[in-house]
Amino acid sequence: MVCITLAACCPDGPGVAAHSSTRRTDLDAAFHQDPRWLGGDGAYTIDLADGRVLWLFGDSFIATSDAHVRTEATMVRNSVAVMDGADLATAAMTFAWRDSSVPASFFPEAGDHWFWPADGVRVPGGSLTIFLNEQMATPGQGLGFAAAGYRAMRVVDPSGPPATWTLEPVATVPAPQDPSASIACSAVDGDHLVALVTDSDAHHGRLARWPLDAADLTAPEWWDGDRWRAQSALTRPPAIVIDDGASECSLHLDGGHWLYIASQGFGATTIVVRDALSIEGPWSAPGTIFTPPESSAPDAFVYAGKAHPMLTGKGLLITYADNSFTFGDLLDPARAATLYWPHVAEVVLDFLLC
Repeated sequence: MVCITLAACCPDGPGVAAHSSTRRTDLDAAFHQDPRWLGGDGAYTIDLADGRVLWLFGDSFIATSDAHVRTEATMVRNSVAVMDGADLATAAMTFAWRDSSVPASFFPEAGDHWFWPADGVRVPGGSLTIFLNEQMATPGQGLGFAAAGYRAMRVVDPSGPPATWTLEPVATVPAPQDPSASIACSAVDGDHLVALVTDSDAHHGRLARWPLDAADLTAPEWWDGDRWRAQSALTRPPAIVIDDGASECSLHLDGGHWLYIASQGFGATTIVVRDALSIEGPWSAPGTIFTPPESSAPDAFVYAGKAHPMLTGKGLLITYADNSFTFGDLLDPARAATLYWPHVAEVVLDFLLC
């Protein structure tokens, strides 16, 4: 649902605002359907264009006993789920990870590096491409990990359940301005797959794109502020289109506006929107559209805000994650049912006539 509201101008903020926003705790139940999947973060979605939606999760708890509790679980670096239909209130969700002697990540580690899924696209009736952000451990520094660039996987035939998929590595090249830059989110714009790529230090957001039918991802074009230019032809770093881009976000086209939705801040965060009339920008300043109630908790750790426009609802459905800076909190039986799960909010947007 989109409302149109008259406004004198929008000089300092987006041309879209929250008409209403609601925490949809009832829809959180969709992520509790598998007794072995005990929570995770990330929660990107890809429309599989066949009546199903793919969910991509980062670190995920997988039960290792019939007790189905986190104290008897292992944490894998990523997992996935396929949702039949587009209504979180009614759709069945089937979760998947690698399951041999012990649960393992759906997208396997590479030595001591691991991968968090980061959006992607399925060409209707064709293959599925998934971006993976590569991570490495940094003991005693920051949050204990650091970005190490991105990779990609392709599933030629994703029509069956994930357990039947064959993952094929897709060749990529590092971002020219920062080899450790990551994919924050992606979208289809015409006949191109466009990704917002964030630098690992200042989180500057820049745009790369590839033809949807590209066999590999080794020849991106980058937006240089004036035109799209092949990486090999760049004479300066790609343009910064969003100066403080989040490490996770969503991009989609709605009502003639491109919308960028992400968590803003660190710890106690809000969810914000920026808008633009073309994906290249200029992008507006951020405007708050939802404040997670979990951000009011002591030592809040709320992040991973993003929209899911393919899901049905009265408004736009958004998910985010809450976590703790103390790992033991995630194992506390009193908190394990709500802490470190995807949470859902619904936002009805006003498009402002500036």
